[in-house]
Amino acid sequence: MRRRESAARAGRLAAHLLSLYAHARVVAPRTGRAEREVLIRTLARRLLDVLAVRVRVTGAPLPGRGPLLLVANHVSWLDPYAINAVLAARFVAKSEVAGWPVVGTIARGFDSLFIVRGSVRDAARTKDRVAAALRAGDRVAVFPEGTTTDGTGVARFHTALLQAAIDAGAPVQPIAIRYTDAAGLPSRAPVFVGDMTLAASLGRVLATPELHAHLAVGPGIPVAGWSRRELAWLTRRCIANALGHRDDAQPPRPMRLRAA
Repeated sequence: MRRRESAARAGRLAAHLLSLYAHARVVAPRTGRAEREVLIRTLARRLLDVLAVRVRVTGAPLPGRGPLLLVANHVSWLDPYAINAVLAARFVAKSEVAGWPVVGTIARGFDSLFIVRGSVRDAARTKDRVAAALRAGDRVAVFPEGTTTDGTGVARFHTALLQAAIDAGAPVQPIAIRYTDAAGLPSRAPVFVGDMTLAASLGRVLATPELHAHLAVGPGIPVAGWSRRELAWLTRRCIANALGHRDDAQPPRPMRLRAA
């Protein structure tokens, strides 16, 4: 019975991916910001419905308008859809994604920004592009760990893209992401790490009857007076605390300790 249900969900997913592809190629490039944000939220929610993923949001309220740099830990390819289901944003993705069949077209169609991992020069270029997007009033989401983890900890944050918020004068909003099963227990089904293929990860999600994506939103941080290293430490600490992980990372020196 579960195998037939997984096969049926796989069929619905294929149909939805074709819809996403068509929207990315034809509809999204012809829409304004407000229409596109509604479209992004709608399509993200539909995808999560197909995969039986329920999104639960706790913590500080997410602002409905204005430029914002969303900073989140990274567990799965599901993370952007979980965030987009509640607050549409442009995402910074690794450059390899741009060349993936179907997925790359979808990412490009919805204005993702791409970064070459490990390249200092490209990090600077991408930082400038993110800052320009924020100045234009966009919301941009970044995963400063630079890669996915298994969710049992929060890796070191790279600081380059946090400088974009400082350059643009846009606030930073930390979001902690974790996944549980229907019983509320931590689930590894969405984890996408190491040599795991997207197909293998997708198969695990399809085989799971129900998943919950928990987004714990930290307080927004005005960037005035902070350095990018301080912002990285603050957002990482906030996310680690929300996930219940011990964080022994020491703050950068000098650090102007104050409420954030």
